[in-house]
Amino acid sequence: MAYRIDTRAVAQKLDTVKFQNLPDLIIDQCLTGCANELSAIADMVLSGAAVLPSETLAMPKKKFEPRPVTVTSTAARVAYTALVNSISDSLGPRSRDEGNRQKHESFTARNESNYIVEFDIVSFYEYVDHGILSNQLLSHTLNSEAVQKLRRVLLSVSKGNRGLPQLLSASDHLSDVYIGTLERRLARDGYPTVRFADDFKAACPDWETANVIIERAAEYARELGLVLSSEKTVIKKRATIMSEEESKARFINDYHEKTASTQLVNTFLWSRYDDLIEEVDTPRDREVMEPTMWSLVDDWHRLVKSVAPEDSFRVDALYRPLLSKALGLLEEHDERLPDEVLQEIVFKHPLFLIPVCDYVRARVVTHAPLEDPWQTLHTLVNMGRQSPWAKLWLLDSVAQTNIRRSNSWHYVPVMNWVDQQASDRHEVVRAQAAWAASCHERLSESTLMDLYTHASPLSQHALAACMGKQQGFGNGIMQSIKQDGPLNRKAFEWAESGKTSTS
Repeated sequence: MAYRIDTRAVAQKLDTVKFQNLPDLIIDQCLTGCANELSAIADMVLSGAAVLPSETLAMPKKKFEPRPVTVTSTAARVAYTALVNSISDSLGPRSRDEGNRQKHESFTARNESNYIVEFDIVSFYEYVDHGILSNQLLSHTLNSEAVQKLRRVLLSVSKGNRGLPQLLSASDHLSDVYIGTLERRLARDGYPTVRFADDFKAACPDWETANVIIERAAEYARELGLVLSSEKTVIKKRATIMSEEESKARFINDYHEKTASTQLVNTFLWSRYDDLIEEVDTPRDREVMEPTMWSLVDDWHRLVKSVAPEDSFRVDALYRPLLSKALGLLEEHDERLPDEVLQEIVFKHPLFLIPVCDYVRARVVTHAPLEDPWQTLHTLVNMGRQSPWAKLWLLDSVAQTNIRRSNSWHYVPVMNWVDQQASDRHEVVRAQAAWAASCHERLSESTLMDLYTHASPLSQHALAACMGKQQGFGNGIMQSIKQDGPLNRKAFEWAESGKTSTS
């Protein structure tokens, strides 16, 4: 079967290879405009002529559970994405396509069955078996050459015969192929089933049938080398679920009635993924919602502070899906959320560091120079046990915050923290720290040289970009780094030209 792996098309659109739920990393940013070079390296990866470095870092999940994320080089992701794109038309639908989440969420309401079974897979991406996946892809595509190349690329990334790179859309599509087998087998058994990623729902008439569904799902999953999550495998009465959904709707409407004179109608679509899709499209909508969200965040903070830490996850269940969007709606609010509240949000729900960072950066734009963002950043960088994922988000915020540094006594402690991250054990964190330092013109020549000496091709070009951003280094050092490969030269020129998103 004829097919074409178009690495150049992917290299021209680097947004397609960026990691989901990670900031715009400097290892990617500085390669804007390097389509020819990235395509050439990606082609070498696909041919087996090049194996590029990668590293694994921990990203938090709910309740502080770690998720291993393998950070591969930009060129390797270009190769991987282009390869999956070349066979994507034969792989079937994507579960994350537009409308599928709503279909998943409305499944209970659309079915008349008495019971709903919910389950998902433990550490799904980590346990995808490359041999099973290859056989599935062969049956879908009839393309042995592409499958062989894909298996070689996966082996170079996972260092074994299991696992898909996480936080990449190409992996999402492959995972749908893998887990789709389980979904189809349940459907052939006669059970109405819906799936979003690896989250399943099945409808059935009685308790006995619900248990049969779980048994069969566990059996089918085991054949794929997977295990159902005991924590997330539940049987619920349909009436109970509908009552819970009504309680959620009443919860937010009660808040709105306390702070506004009009009813809240169709403002929120609920999701079980601790996220929320809002329909706040006009300034008037935002103005109406701000008092509601302010009251909600304030009540949440008082509630979680009034109970023992181990009980907070239980008592804030109704608030949790709203916190992230509340931060977005309050970005332009006249009053600023206290740092204590922002810190508590991140402590209780580590993934919400993303909207907190967005909130801080947005208020730099909407309320400068009335507020000091360095005060909040100082609070956040002082939090204990920071994951490398959290450090990347905080370093990105520092790089993008370039105001009032001489007027804030919080600025120096934050930048001292940045300097410390240049010694982090993760290469991608060290590169991001160097970029944050260069954005504030405080990257020393000795630090740059030490970082470059210990860097691999994963981040060498990013350090060249740091040098181009800050300037002022010795000509000998600049030439020794700038001329150390075409990606270094391009990255240096990109930063020197002032096209960076943080300038």
